[in-house]
Amino acid sequence: MVQRKEKLYLQNALFMLVAHVVGLYGFYVAALGQWRRETLVLGGVMFCVSGLGITVGYHRLFTHRSFKCGEIVQTILAIAGTTAIQNTVKVWVSGHVLHHQKTDKEGDPYNASRGFWYSHIGWILFKDPDRKKGDFSAADHLMEDSWTASLVNFQHEYYIPLAFLFSGLAPALIAWLWGDFWGGLVFAGFSRLILVWHATFCINSIAHWKHWGSRQPYTRANSSQDSWPVSIVTFGEGYHNYHHAFPGDYRNGPYWYNFDPSKWVIFGLSKIGLAKNLNRVPREKIERARSAVLSLE
Repeated sequence: MVQRKEKLYLQNALFMLVAHVVGLYGFYVAALGQWRRETLVLGGVMFCVSGLGITVGYHRLFTHRSFKCGEIVQTILAIAGTTAIQNTVKVWVSGHVLHHQKTDKEGDPYNASRGFWYSHIGWILFKDPDRKKGDFSAADHLMEDSWTASLVNFQHEYYIPLAFLFSGLAPALIAWLWGDFWGGLVFAGFSRLILVWHATFCINSIAHWKHWGSRQPYTRANSSQDSWPVSIVTFGEGYHNYHHAFPGDYRNGPYWYNFDPSKWVIFGLSKIGLAKNLNRVPREKIERARSAVLSLE
């Protein structure tokens, strides 16, 4: 592989350093029992909100269009995704589309062939010299619907104040209601945030790491792996080999026993009329893919 010259992304590195220091301090104080119980519950709720905002919103809705929903649900999912502070919808979607187009190759933003730590967090800390700044052409499909376009453009333009409001100030103000403003900011804000980050990063690293069980029942065209432990911390995203084989499916875990809360949320929304056109790969096609992989053994 050609040697790449990359520069440290100082803004990202500093923010992640501060977030980890504050977040780890929050866990330390929690271990001492000094945060209010309500604050600990709020941290758990915020973890679920931000995690599902990424999986259901950023990933399955905005990136892969695996289902459709109305303006209110789109807005709620965009706000929930904002609380995870994983950049704007446009940036996140653009990068993930490139990941599918160029998996394990140059141009894959979190290229697993460059090593575990690069795919886990290094890609965030270092600038990609080949990536054109402000190029979101991989996410052009977001502009096809006027409401979606206006929503993601607004979020993109005002992302920093929105992220501060929903990810930091909101939990702090909620916890202030029971007299724990700093607990809300530190624990439900930063401690929760670093958990969501590393859970999400596991999809790029562990779920593409061949030393982690090498579960590839659907395709061997790339390094993607199925990992149920990763699914537990990512609301179902760990069935990553299936996802790379069938990226448009609203499910990552296609079988009833697969732990995939994100598909349950989407299915639940469809049952109350808030989601429609759920893309579901036929069972016959799934079984053909499994048979084709088995024939390689």
